[in-house]
Amino acid sequence: MSSTQGSIETQEAIERFAEALHQRIGADRYRLWFTHGVGFDLEVGDSPDDGKPTVVVVIRTSGPFAAQRMGNSFATELRAAAMIACGERARYRIDVEEAEQPAPKKRTRAAKVAAEKKATTKSGGRRSTARQTSARATAGRQSGGRSSTGRRGSANSLASLLAQSTATGSEKPGGSSGGKGRSRGRVEHDPIAASELPAEERFDDEELEDEEVAVSTPRSSKSKLPPLPESQPTGGRTLDSFITGPCNEFAFSAAMMAVATPSVATPLFLHGPTGTGKSHLLAALANEFRTRRRMRRVVLLTAEQFTNDFVVSVGSTGLPAFRRRYRDVDALLIDDVHFLAAKTATLREALYTVETLASAGKPLVFSANLPPSDIRGLTGEVAGRMASGLVCPLAALDQETRFKLLQRMVATRCVLGCDNTLLEEVSELIGGDARAAGGIANLIGMLQRMFRREPTIDEIRRYGGDLLRSTQVAPTLRSIEKAVCETFGLEGDGLRGKAQTRRVSEPRTLAMYLARQHTGSAFTEIAKHFGRRSHSNAISAISKVETWLSSGKPIGAGDGAMSAQDAIARVESRLRVG
Repeated sequence: MSSTQGSIETQEAIERFAEALHQRIGADRYRLWFTHGVGFDLEVGDSPDDGKPTVVVVIRTSGPFAAQRMGNSFATELRAAAMIACGERARYRIDVEEAEQPAPKKRTRAAKVAAEKKATTKSGGRRSTARQTSARATAGRQSGGRSSTGRRGSANSLASLLAQSTATGSEKPGGSSGGKGRSRGRVEHDPIAASELPAEERFDDEELEDEEVAVSTPRSSKSKLPPLPESQPTGGRTLDSFITGPCNEFAFSAAMMAVATPSVATPLFLHGPTGTGKSHLLAALANEFRTRRRMRRVVLLTAEQFTNDFVVSVGSTGLPAFRRRYRDVDALLIDDVHFLAAKTATLREALYTVETLASAGKPLVFSANLPPSDIRGLTGEVAGRMASGLVCPLAALDQETRFKLLQRMVATRCVLGCDNTLLEEVSELIGGDARAAGGIANLIGMLQRMFRREPTIDEIRRYGGDLLRSTQVAPTLRSIEKAVCETFGLEGDGLRGKAQTRRVSEPRTLAMYLARQHTGSAFTEIAKHFGRRSHSNAISAISKVETWLSSGKPIGAGDGAMSAQDAIARVESRLRVG
């Protein structure tokens, strides 16, 4: 193969490749993965299969972790970007370079002479590769086809090779690209032409081959920050676009405080059922940290991504590299923390990461479907550390907030306007899930296109009945029993036994009260489900709980005791989570 070092065609092709990749993966992911120590090369030559001209876009990165994630996550996008920039026959390759370069070997005079002779006989198979990095400018080597005066040889330019992809008989210089950092996982050998190096840096081809085969995992450099893990996209989710109401005012105020003073009230823990805006707030905070607070290393990801990254690191790059990636950041935001429950090793690393960042005053934001103390499988140390800052609940969207959300969604997604009276009726039918409101807005927009007018409430019920019903999952006696047992730390069938201790009897009474409030079951059915002999037990439970609510009497015994109002709120939160 040959390359067109420094030519206008090469620069334009690399720019087209970068722009196509940027459009396909988005600005945030491109900035995180392809602007920190990543360089682009272009190799132009002939395919070993059919001898036709071909172009290879080389992505050079400084570590195996980044190379592995690029190959796994962006294979389709990289292939498409290469074809857009350089034609349908274009390919791509990811090379891993060493972080540190060893000192040049000292050669004896006899060895230098032998190397020069060998380089002279093999000079026809040499070439060098154009390199362009976005992080720093590097001086390009002159290609093997140039004379001592710097003039180009007779190799075809990139433009002519791309324009004449079926042409044959062109000159075929041998070899492949090379650079300062040697690569891992390369199929072909890429020595640098010895005649172009200073005498004291020349090596025999055999020694270069031996050293490339023996390349090990690149050593870390203290002066170079580790690559950032992949962050979730934050486009469109800002604090300005967040709809506030009685259900989320407290959490929104906490988010505003976290932006104004990032080191205060950290960690910030947001919890609530699905569709209440937790992920929206996390994405908005990440955006504010980057733009308003000028933080460069902000990581936003899910607990599942954190766990997968930990597992991959244990088997490849090792724990030191994993710890640097998450502890050398300016802010860390993790969504769906409940996914970490019962994962002992991952929880231990998460605890040490939180401790390190919190001691340094770095902002930490977490979200889950339940408060830290109620997530079963979350160790006491982790739950305590995450609850040490500020814990903010987000309730299911109330009717007023749902109406505001529907108004905004209809205005942006529908071709026609929609009467506020209709939106008020619809907002009363859907539950407190913001995602369901988005589905209803899309349904209204589709019906507008189909009828060429505003749909009626009956038409919305007819075509969106399944969606409306799916947003209102009615609790059952079994689900209420399970939620009460989890809230008070009882066994699964503990409420059906005959135990009369305060630890069991009072939660059982509360469960019968909630069963009457949230289900259509009769008193006899409720009493029978909870192991009582008569419906009078269920009737008595209603009056007892009402007395507890008015007096503020605690329910339960020991560490699990809590007020009746707090217990009902926790149980209902678990029922909404499912």
